[in-house]
Amino acid sequence: MISFSDTTVLLLGAGGREHALARALALSPRLKNLYSLPGSDAISDWAQSLPGNPASPEQVVAAAKDRHASLVVIGPEAPLAAGVADALRAAGLLVFGPNKDGARLESSKIFAKEFMARHGIPAARSQAFEAAAAAKAALKDWPETVVVKADGLAGGKGVFVCPSRAEAARAVDFLMEQEGAGQAGKKILLEEALSGPEISALAVCDGKNFRLLPFARDHKRLQDGDAGPNTGGMGAFAPVPVSEEARAAIENIFARTLGGLRAEGIDYRGVLYAGLMMTARGPKVLEFNCRFGDPEVQAVLPLLKSDFLELALACAKGELGRIRVEVALGACVCVVLASRGYPQNPAPAGKIAGLEAARDSGVLIFHSSTAVSDRAWSGGAGRVIGVSALGKDLSEARRRAYAAADKIQFAGKVLRRDVAAGMPAGAEA
Repeated sequence: MISFSDTTVLLLGAGGREHALARALALSPRLKNLYSLPGSDAISDWAQSLPGNPASPEQVVAAAKDRHASLVVIGPEAPLAAGVADALRAAGLLVFGPNKDGARLESSKIFAKEFMARHGIPAARSQAFEAAAAAKAALKDWPETVVVKADGLAGGKGVFVCPSRAEAARAVDFLMEQEGAGQAGKKILLEEALSGPEISALAVCDGKNFRLLPFARDHKRLQDGDAGPNTGGMGAFAPVPVSEEARAAIENIFARTLGGLRAEGIDYRGVLYAGLMMTARGPKVLEFNCRFGDPEVQAVLPLLKSDFLELALACAKGELGRIRVEVALGACVCVVLASRGYPQNPAPAGKIAGLEAARDSGVLIFHSSTAVSDRAWSGGAGRVIGVSALGKDLSEARRRAYAAADKIQFAGKVLRRDVAAGMPAGAEA
C-alpha cells in the first residue's frame, strides 16, 4: 500500500481532459485537498482553482509549494514540453507526468520516429524534411496516398492523410510555407499510410513498470464516416476488444518503449499513449502522446475500479510494480459537442441549455470550454462538452450518450452521429 493517507494534489490544465481527471482524483478516499491551475468553472465542482500559467515552471512550482502539494498531476502537453515536470522534481515534489526529455516522444514526431527505429518498435516508414521544396520533390518517390505530419505540437491538427500527391504538396505548403500550424510545422514528416482499425493504447508508467488501461478508439475526423478534416477528437469509446496475440504485441511495444527510454537515461513517469494501427502484420505505432488523450480519457477513466490517485502516486514514487489495475465490466462512450466552424474557424457556442436535463444515471458531462455566470452556462469556441455514458455494453452506453447529448443545446452545435457505431459485442480490432 502507498504510505499516503492525506494527499493534496495540484492538477494542471483547464479542459475536458482535466475535468475528467479532477473527477477521478476526487473519488479517491486518499484525497485531502484538490487544486487546479488554472482550472475552470466546471472543474471547480471538484477542485479549488488557482491563477497562473500551467506551462510556466516558476509559477507551477510556487503554487505547488504554497499549497503544500503532495503530488502534481500534469494534464496537457504544453507544460510537459516546457519542462514543468523537471522543475517540480528539482524542487523535490512528486509528479505524474514525464520530464521534458521523455515528452519529446510527443513534442517532436521526428525524434519519436528516430527513437522507434533505434529500439525496434514497429512503425510506419517515414522521411523527415526541413524545407518545403525538398519535401515536395520527394513526393514522386512515395505512393499516391501519403501522410503529412507537422513535427511539433499542433493540438491534434497537424496530421493530413492525403489521397493524392497534389494534396500532399498542398499540405506541405500549408505547414511549411503558410505556417498553418505555427512553429510546429517548421519541420515535417512524410509517412506511409497504413491501413486497419486504430486503437488508442494508454498505460501508466513509473519508469520501470507499466500497466495498460482499457483500450479505446477515438474518432478524429469531424464528420460521420470519417469524413472532413482532422480534429482534436469528436468522440471515443472503450473498451476495444483485441485478441490475445494482439495484446501481447501491444505489451511488447510498451516494454520496448519503456526499456528504450531507460537505456537512454530517461526516467519516464506518467501516462504513455500509443496511437496504434492494427495492420495485417500486427500493431504499428502511428504516434506517441505523453499525456491522456482527450476525449479518450473521458471514456477510459470512468471504467476504472482502481483508485486513480493511488495509481498516480505509485507512478510518481516508482512503486507501480505492486499495483494492479482493476477495470469495471461494461463500456463507456463519449460524444463530443463542438461549436460551429470547428476546427478551422470555430465560433463561440454561446448560451448552453439542457445540461441538467442531460444528467442521468450512468451519464457524465465533462466541460472542455465553458464558463458560468449567474448560474447560466456558456460555451467557448472549439470543443465545448464531452458527454460520456456507461452501459453494460457498447450499445447501451452509446444509446445513453446520444440521448444525453441530444438534450444539450447551443447555437450551431456540431457532433458526429456514428461514435462507437458498427462495433458488435465481442468484435476484435
